[in-house]
Amino acid sequence: MTDNKTNIKKADSSKAYNLKTAMHEFQKLSISASKDGMNSHFKDPKGGASRFASLESVIEAVNKGNQFGLYFTQELAYIKNDLEATPIPLVRTTVHQINDDNTYVSECPIILQPASLQNPQKLGAAITYLKRYTLQSVYGLPSEDDDGNLASKPSIKTGNSKSSQGEHDDGL
Repeated sequence: MTDNKTNIKKADSSKAYNLKTAMHEFQKLSISASKDGMNSHFKDPKGGASRFASLESVIEAVNKGNQFGLYFTQELAYIKNDLEATPIPLVRTTVHQINDDNTYVSECPIILQPASLQNPQKLGAAITYLKRYTLQSVYGLPSEDDDGNLASKPSIKTGNSKSSQGEHDDGL
């Protein structure tokens, strides 16, 4: 059965899925999150703000798996690090299926400078970023990380640039 509004195939409500078959059916839908977020700090190749799928857009996309009994939980947890006195925070995303006790789990540590861990805005931004990407990871959602790709490219300067004159270049 296909939903005429969204053109997305609907699940057979009489069928009982386990986690693997539910994930398989979800991925057959070829769902992707819409790029509804804009990052003005990084420019796309045409000079405009880069676009990315917001956490809300990713959640909206993965919630299409509800028709197969899929749902997720996300939590902030801590892991003990023998090298550091303080535990390392991490984002744990778990995919569940209502008829199955098995789960898919993605954990990603929050890697920040110690001072940034004390800054609520920086910590909050890192948590949101990792919630978005661990969720995309466990559901297998395609993603093109415009802002991350641009941020990781080296800054190449030629001629009499500020960096060649000894001034600091932050790469932006």
